[in-house]
Amino acid sequence: MTAAMPAGLVRDKLRAGLIHLGISACIVGAVGALMLMAWYPQPWFQHDGGWTVYRLILLVDVVLGPLLTVIAYRRNKPGLKRDLGIIAALQLGALAFGVTTMLQHRPVFVVFAENNFFTVSWKEVHAATQDTARIDALASAAWSRELPLVFLQLPADPARRAALRHIQDSGGPPVPAQGDHYEAMNDAHWTAVLALASNIEGLARGDPDIRAELERFRAGHPGPLEAFAFLPVVCRSGVLMLAFDRKTRALIGWME
Repeated sequence: MTAAMPAGLVRDKLRAGLIHLGISACIVGAVGALMLMAWYPQPWFQHDGGWTVYRLILLVDVVLGPLLTVIAYRRNKPGLKRDLGIIAALQLGALAFGVTTMLQHRPVFVVFAENNFFTVSWKEVHAATQDTARIDALASAAWSRELPLVFLQLPADPARRAALRHIQDSGGPPVPAQGDHYEAMNDAHWTAVLALASNIEGLARGDPDIRAELERFRAGHPGPLEAFAFLPVVCRSGVLMLAFDRKTRALIGWME
């Protein structure tokens, strides 16, 4: 029969684990705040990969790290500092990997391309773009609370358009990531975009989920529905419906 662990040792282990948990939670919480404020502002944190990466960081740095400390800790144990150092190094390595992944795959533009909005990541755009300095300038607003909207002006030559689609079909960067063809949104672009707005009331009549989402949106945005334009955006986890103010052209909400 296995002897019970002394109560004093249990208290020491729990105290060490709680201290480790508190430190880890503060660090990971700061990373989460940065994600929401800069790297993955909503709705992209939830719908464009942010939460997927963040929960892995939570698992390794807030759950496994303190748990390993509880297992390894024993006061005056030979090699204790080495064991705790290894645990800390593993956590820091996982955190560095997670943050690097976030930065590479963060959504950096919402692109209107071929009659639809798409989110594209920093890595995709840089892989598909020759004039990266111009793209970096356009993306400067991506470090604010909203991603910049851009218009993809495809080449007029059908052969060049076909070449871009062939790159996509061959496993290369998607057409919406072709940053050399980005243009800042202007009045002509907005006229073309808003003309394609969805008939949200008609969609809601035929789909109870859309109807429920529309009711949620209306609860926070009173006024005539005609004041808003609803346009779909394809992101990493599916399709959202973005809501724009027709006068200001500002993104004011979204529907899942």
